[in-house]
Amino acid sequence: MRRAGCADVRKAAALIGAVLALATATGCNEINSIGPNCERSGEANPPVRYVEGTVEDGVYMSTPWDGGEQGLLWFPGGMRYELVHGLGARPRFVELWLSFSRLGTAPDGGTVSLASGNQAELRTIDDEKLIIVNGSCIDYWLLVVAGTGDTTPEAPLEDAGAEDAEP
Repeated sequence: MRRAGCADVRKAAALIGAVLALATATGCNEINSIGPNCERSGEANPPVRYVEGTVEDGVYMSTPWDGGEQGLLWFPGGMRYELVHGLGARPRFVELWLSFSRLGTAPDGGTVSLASGNQAELRTIDDEKLIIVNGSCIDYWLLVVAGTGDTTPEAPLEDAGAEDAEP
């Protein structure tokens, strides 16, 4: 078998350099056209209004953790939801959870995980609605949890565990 010589290494380095130069010159749009591509613009993806979530003890959930009867919200790349939260005030916290399963945490489903980066972007938050965007080109199932912090704990926080403390 022939061993690679200096000429072969130079050819390989020149080929790699040419590919990198081509990628730099053509820009990301050309590179993206080779791989998965989805239309993420607002014009192509107007928000879908969703009013079926529930509020309990000052916490809004778009669906139950296991997706309930309908499942988690289908969230393909570029999708925009306008979620009417019904909290009556601007939420103090919002959590965006994703799954690869429509059934979320159901026994026959899978798991959910907090979104990060552009997987789920919070674009609008006000007294009536949340606008959530899938800024990626990956399809997920979405669960949104938001709350106002209006619930009162059963025991004041400073008293919690006070009887176990040493004097």
